Amino acid sequence: MSDGLEPITNGDDMKPIKRRTALARLAAWPVLGLLAPSALAQGPTFPVRPVRLIVPYGPGTVSDASARLLAERLAEAWGVGVVVENLTGAGGVVGAQAIAKAAPDGYTLGMLASNHAMNAALYGNLPFDAVKDFQPLLHTTYNQFAFCVHPSVPAQTLRELMALAKAKPDFVTYSSSGNGGSPHLAMAKLAYMAGVQMLHVPYKTNGAGVTDLLSGQVMAMSTSVSVLAPHVNSGKLRALAVSGNARSPLLPNVPTASEAGVTGYTMTNWNGIVAPAGLPAPLADRLVADMARVMKDPRTLEKVAALGAEVELLAADDFERKLRQEIVSWTQVVKATGVKAD
Repeated sequence: MSDGLEPITNGDDMKPIKRRTALARLAAWPVLGLLAPSALAQGPTFPVRPVRLIVPYGPGTVSDASARLLAERLAEAWGVGVVVENLTGAGGVVGAQAIAKAAPDGYTLGMLASNHAMNAALYGNLPFDAVKDFQPLLHTTYNQFAFCVHPSVPAQTLRELMALAKAKPDFVTYSSSGNGGSPHLAMAKLAYMAGVQMLHVPYKTNGAGVTDLLSGQVMAMSTSVSVLAPHVNSGKLRALAVSGNARSPLLPNVPTASEAGVTGYTMTNWNGIVAPAGLPAPLADRLVADMARVMKDPRTLEKVAALGAEVELLAADDFERKLRQEIVSWTQVVKATGVKAD
């Protein structure tokens, strides 16, 4: 669905990342990726003490679960502890600042998610540069969002929901985890691209937003497929679309938003490992090789799938390009919609 609105772009000089190309590059690392950890070291042995993995988001999130899975596997490979530390606050800004200010010695890493790019679009005075103060290492996983409505809503498809919202501005209500969070921005972007106006009802937590959707206090919501799929499968919610550029394995019969009528819409909640800027190149290569080897292990793939996520490995250059593209894209959404963070 479109009303002649300008499409959301990734910047004039930025080409879309080709997933197959990125995966092929990682697959071409057999010498690094399959050697024992001790054989990968360049110079002094690393690590000789526990590694800190900062997660700027709370326990129970897909980002946190992904970080803990990776930490467990890296600890097995390295023979030292990899300690996950949740540093929450300001939608991820507090934890990201701690990553940026740490020593670039490999002993402090961070798990960033898509809202890192959103924060760069939302805040004009971040205490760090969202790109330059970080060394992207490896984009690891992503998970899709689902667009769901309460069964009482008179819309069987996404087209019908957008038509209802167009006919009655601010009639369609949707919940989120709070102003400026990824569930809020996912719906704001959808409404912007469809040329409609819906009423945002922010909650203090994602769970509270889901609860009121289930009770019919609000009409719609978009959040992780893994959160909403059980309620869809039980008949308590109706799924109208998913947010990625391909259907979700968790809801294979549900179309993408682009298929369902909002042409060109795509949004995923990605996760990736970064270090503070200035990390020596040999050490960065060592970390990337070790993490890629762990992420391609069948045991890891199985556990990631259980989280409702999918592995997508992008090496440093492609990961940074994706981050820059998303900052451009979300800045456009924020300016067009007037979204503000809490």
